[in-house]
Amino acid sequence: MEHKHKLLKWTIGLALILVICFFIELAHRTNILPASTPTWLTVRVLGITAYVLLFFGICLGITAGMPIWKGRKPARDLLLSIHFFFNTTGVFVAMLHPLLLVIDPYVPFSWMQLLIPFTAPREPFLYGLGTLTLYGLLFVLLTTDLKKKMPVKLWKSFHLISYILFLLALTHGIMGGTDSSNIIIFSMYVVTFVSVLALMIVQIQMVSALKKKALNKQHLTEHNIRQ
Repeated sequence: MEHKHKLLKWTIGLALILVICFFIELAHRTNILPASTPTWLTVRVLGITAYVLLFFGICLGITAGMPIWKGRKPARDLLLSIHFFFNTTGVFVAMLHPLLLVIDPYVPFSWMQLLIPFTAPREPFLYGLGTLTLYGLLFVLLTTDLKKKMPVKLWKSFHLISYILFLLALTHGIMGGTDSSNIIIFSMYVVTFVSVLALMIVQIQMVSALKKKALNKQHLTEHNIRQ
């Protein structure tokens, strides 16, 4: 049943993206949209929304990995469910984010320029980072759904890519986004980065303290046995 739900999620998501692409291409060929259509504004809003959703997703994921949830499985499972929801929604919004660039009157992109990294007509490196980030997010999401079919260590290795992708998304947003000069948007990027970094440090310290405690207990047990 769980496998069917995941397959249905991917099928519906990809079908929606294809339908949206069809209507965007139709609008592009017929020029049906007025020149005043706020395509660039919509692209920016979708990009920031996707980033914020992924920020909450990664924060919840880090929190769920802390040892404070030992013996509290229902609460941790709920946290992970919310984590997956934010990540899945964030990836879907991230897929929508660049599509309207095809009909943007100021910096129009072709479909190939959207799909192939570093071929954008403007700021190819920064837009290329965005494309790579999106592909990476899709990869992490897919491997998460296939988690039970692969070795745990392999899945964890794939999942660690999320941290790199967050940094790429942050770089793409700050350097490629036209809203970065806005003090509120820039402050949001700073706060989100510091928050993720702080949570990572706390998680590492908590796990290290737990391992140290277990090691000390083991040494004490071995010492008592020798006596």
